[in-house]
Amino acid sequence: MANEITITLAMERRHATNLSDTHTFPSLRKQYNQTGVGQDDRKHSIGTTEESITLTDVTTNGFVLLHNLDTANYVQWGFATGVYGGRMKAGETAGPFRLEPGATLYLKSNTAACRVRVIAYED
Repeated sequence: MANEITITLAMERRHATNLSDTHTFPSLRKQYNQTGVGQDDRKHSIGTTEESITLTDVTTNGFVLLHNLDTANYVQWGFATGVYGGRMKAGETAGPFRLEPGATLYLKSNTAACRVRVIAYED
């Protein structure tokens, strides 16, 4: 048996007053073989100046999950200095997504430093 990563995902939207206006992406559970065994699960303090995230114990980038643990501020994230394609409002997550081998993850808080949990599994 290979090392495995299991991801379960579901998403749903409901209109507040029009009950027929809904959309559901049914629960999807997918397993992926993991070549390596490394993982990194740490809480980073992300300030208002851009910070690059270094993944330890992960030789080849694989799946990444971000969780903004702050209760008030949002965090921007992206893959190039000064270019943020994603935003996590307070309490939100981003991912899981597969991080390209060799790519660097950049995060920046909006107003004040935020704690962000970064979980990475080696490919």
